[in-house]
Amino acid sequence: MGEMVKFTLTILIWAALELLNICILFKHVLILKRKKNNIVSVIIEILLIIAILSTYAYCSWNNYKTMELIITPLIFVKSAILMRSFFYLKWRHVAFIAFFVELASFTGLNFRLITPFIGWNDANGYVYEVIGELILLVIIVFVIFLRKKSIIQFWIAELPVVDFLIFTVLLFFLSIWEAVAYLTEKRPFSLYVFFAVIVVCTLATIIRTIIITRKNNSLTYINSLLEEHMQQATDYYNQLIEQENQTKKFRHDIKNILIALHSMVRENQNDKALLYIEDLNEVCEQLKAKYNTGNFIADAILSAKDTRAAMQNINISFDGYIPSEKVKDVDMVIVLSNMLDNAIEACEKITGKKDIEIKSILQKKMWVLYIKNPSEEVNIINKNHIVTTKQEKMLHGFGLNNIERVAQKYNGNMQLAYKEGYFSSKITFIFD
Repeated sequence: MGEMVKFTLTILIWAALELLNICILFKHVLILKRKKNNIVSVIIEILLIIAILSTYAYCSWNNYKTMELIITPLIFVKSAILMRSFFYLKWRHVAFIAFFVELASFTGLNFRLITPFIGWNDANGYVYEVIGELILLVIIVFVIFLRKKSIIQFWIAELPVVDFLIFTVLLFFLSIWEAVAYLTEKRPFSLYVFFAVIVVCTLATIIRTIIITRKNNSLTYINSLLEEHMQQATDYYNQLIEQENQTKKFRHDIKNILIALHSMVRENQNDKALLYIEDLNEVCEQLKAKYNTGNFIADAILSAKDTRAAMQNINISFDGYIPSEKVKDVDMVIVLSNMLDNAIEACEKITGKKDIEIKSILQKKMWVLYIKNPSEEVNIINKNHIVTTKQEKMLHGFGLNNIERVAQKYNGNMQLAYKEGYFSSKITFIFD
């Protein structure tokens, strides 16, 4: 009975480490949106997980293969049962958990393959599951540390469910293959080399798929953003042409306007003249561009965003000057568009006064762009990261990352802050 308790305890430790790893990944790497949890439901879910693990341990200890096989799918997704109380999960996240469970098992198994060389062998295979989770925990913590220090940028793409399932099945059957080889009495050294090559190539393929997918999604996002604002710039250019045509008509009529005014004044119709002048002022205001930042692309973006904002009773005010030569047009689109989109979306979620304030300060070798807007409470994590609330996270969540990337390209930085109902973004560019 003592051995069975030890066996069950090992499985529980393995599950606890798995939950810890998944929680860290969801919070610091995938950065999923948190939700308020109910203590009663959490307790029930923990008891359910313990029941699943205890049943699995009992069946495994007593060699009840059929029951063990039935419960195995629950073992792959057990962490999702509890994580759903703390994070907003989708099916792709459940599939990711299944993949991670198999990855930890795969890591532990490969550690087990080298134990004969170090003179250590344990009959309880789940000890290696624990070791696999510990190895991954160390790797995850180390990678997060490197990310916070801006030494590397590491991403886990939110792949479709089918991709994570394919990777899970691939590692599962590769594990079986390795286990069979491990149980073989005579194992030549060349077999270990063969396995090592397969393992490295398999993991490299998976990692490259994840990274390439992230890059492709980011490029797709940037391309769609540029296409959208190229159209906006075209529309703005057409508006300027129309305004220019109206100005030409106004200039053409100015002689007749002056004659009419002169006639009114001469006949002492001063009140009528004043009304006429007020009407002329309104015409002049209509011909005047609302934004004149000194940068055509910035004017186009502000004009387009102002049209969208006005539909939601949101006012956008601008003060300052934006450089037209020191920042590339594509970088201007990425920074200004993303900042305005975020500000407008924040205002759309609240009631009351909705004013977006934009200040641009240009000095000889530095440009500072500052945007402030009312907002719901924002949880800023990892210094300059906010969890996207959009439905398709694979196509979103790149905005702030791209802004920061552009700022760093110009030796600058991005600073986010939330205080007393207002969210602010400060982007600094340093010019050589």
